[in-house]
Formats: sequence, C-alpha cells, structure tokens
Amino acid sequence: MNTTVSFNYTQAKQYALDLFHEKGNSYQQDKKVEALLILIGIDTGFRVSDLLKLKYSDISTDNQYGKPVITGYVHKKKRFEHKPLSTNTHRLIEAYSNYCMLHNGNAEDLIFYNYKSNKPYTRQWAHKRLNKANDAGLLGKKVKTAGAHSLRRTAGANIYNKTKDLRDVQFLLGHDRMKQTEHYLKLDQTEALDRLHRLYD
Repeated sequence: MNTTVSFNYTQAKQYALDLFHEKGNSYQQDKKVEALLILIGIDTGFRVSDLLKLKYSDISTDNQYGKPVITGYVHKKKRFEHKPLSTNTHRLIEAYSNYCMLHNGNAEDLIFYNYKSNKPYTRQWAHKRLNKANDAGLLGKKVKTAGAHSLRRTAGANIYNKTKDLRDVQFLLGHDRMKQTEHYLKLDQTEALDRLHRLYD
C-alpha cells in the first residue's frame, strides 16, 4: 500500500481561498465546505476522521493565547488536542456559518454537515474531492499518491519548512515520540548531513 504524500502548502491554500470566494450559483456551498476542509486540515494537522467531526463550538478565541484555537477529540489517542487556527481560516469558518444560516435557515454545530443529505460529510467524500483537485494540478504539482491524509502531511511539512524544529511538528501532529515525527516527515540521514554541511560552509 502506497503512503500518501503532502501537497504544496502555498498552492493548496491559494486553491482553497479561491474556491471559497468563487462566484456563481452552482455548488457554491459545496465549494465553500471543500475549501474549509483544506484550510482547517493544513492549519491543524487533524486526521481526516477527527477533522470531519469538528464543531463551531470547538473554537475558542477567549484563551491565554488570544488567538483562535480549535479543540478536537483524537480518536486514535483517546484524548482532546488543541490546535491553532490561522486568523483568516477562523474568519472564513465564521463566514461559512453565516452563509449556512442564510441559505439553510440554520447552521448545525458540526462544521462539515451536508445540508442536502442531512448527514455529516464522510472520509470518502474528502478523499474524492482531494484526489480530483490533485489530478487537476490544483494543489500544486500533481503527487502520485494523494488522499485525505495528505492534508495532515501538508500541515506537518509546512511547519517543518518554516521552523526546522521537529518539536513544533511533533506538537502539531500530536506524536508521542520524536522518532515518529522524523519518520512521518521522511527525514533521513542524507538530509541531516546536508543541513549540517551548510552550517559549516
């Protein structure tokens, strides 16, 4: 079984923003919720099964950080984890809630709620949407093995690329051991030696 790989963070984010703000009447709500799937996924690094269960009421801004934080239950670890949300993603979540209220007469607390089927969106739906976007090259250069888990990998790769600190990635992804984070990012001895040589030079 092939392991999913990360998307290009910058291009995935831009695609999601464009999708959320896309004008037109056809499938507008579907596009907005797909955009939030990507944005929340690459912000938080939640596994898609946990991501799809997130609620508006899980978001807090009145906290010690003074910034948006979302708390979700991680089924695999049997615990709640706190994840950061970008201010822009938080703003779009609020805009989507208002959109749902306006167009459906109510806004379910569950963010990823399908108002057409009156059921939550599924992992299969997420996998299908992301694969379609990947095949069209909308999430950056097309990757060979894409899927819903690619969002989690994108979140981890983005933090590592920005900070080069595995502890930040470990915290975001909720890994118990650093070795797990290293393996997850596919870091190897060659890359480590290359970084050290650049420091010497």
